[in-house]
Amino acid sequence: MTMKSLNAAFNDPEVAHPPRFTEKLPVGLGISCWSASADHLDLSIPANMGNGLLLTFINYKGDLQIASGDGNNGLQQASPGLGLLTRAAQPLLFRSFTPIQFSAVMLYISAEWIDVFLKVNPNFIKIEQALEGEGSIVTCRLGRRQLTLFSSITGHGRQRSDEETTGLLEVQNHALSLLEHFLCSRHRNLASVNTATGIDNEDDLSLIREVESYISEYYCSDTFTVDSILKKTYTSYHKLNFLFKSTHGMTISEYIRNKRIEKSREMIADNVKSISQIAYEIGYSSISNYILAFKKIYRITPGKYKKQMDNLA
Repeated sequence: MTMKSLNAAFNDPEVAHPPRFTEKLPVGLGISCWSASADHLDLSIPANMGNGLLLTFINYKGDLQIASGDGNNGLQQASPGLGLLTRAAQPLLFRSFTPIQFSAVMLYISAEWIDVFLKVNPNFIKIEQALEGEGSIVTCRLGRRQLTLFSSITGHGRQRSDEETTGLLEVQNHALSLLEHFLCSRHRNLASVNTATGIDNEDDLSLIREVESYISEYYCSDTFTVDSILKKTYTSYHKLNFLFKSTHGMTISEYIRNKRIEKSREMIADNVKSISQIAYEIGYSSISNYILAFKKIYRITPGKYKKQMDNLA
């Protein structure tokens, strides 16, 4: 695809949010960047980009759904810090029905570029197999390093000082690093697997273990909050929720609640402290909230559970 046709594809007048910039990288890849802050998002990337592939990296605050094709088969829930690979001949849809801050970096990889640089890559062969189904999307998660590269690319061309402006060669280096990360990561096909079913790279695995360890050490502290985790890990609430749902099948708040209630059950069984003392020590300032949380998990109030333990003693 020529630069003229690439610009035509990325700057289609029907696209509600036009790209912030579109470039042809020296290495031969086409790149485009979107940034939008809106009450809702309805972005459809047109399907007139030839027979190559479209590699899209997204990050956002809010709620986002995606689809490849016309979207008639339904939208998939996305997560922040995600890489998406699709056929360039198919539309790529991004939808949000609530306020959102959205950024995307798109790499157009032509069929000629693929033949020269990717055909011999064993990871790419697996990707092609995953893309055989119509409307399929192959995904990978971005780690913190990749998100830094992503942010640097989205800063290209902004009105800043010469020292701060990201040059085109630097954009190319970052884009190639993201492409390499994608090829080397574990991938999932959204045609058969939802994006929210697993963790796809070592950075995220390391992050989830770090957060689990932090929770185990401080979850009973009266100064412990989810915000303290976000500040410690420099991670968004949406990303942590995605990771905890992927790993534990629950949100991070539910995970913390379960840790506290399990600890309280052990303390009740020890029969040393009162219910109100236990509720306070595991981080609940309201005894009624503690009772509701306990009953939701064990289908019994802590008071009745204590009587059962006393009868067994």
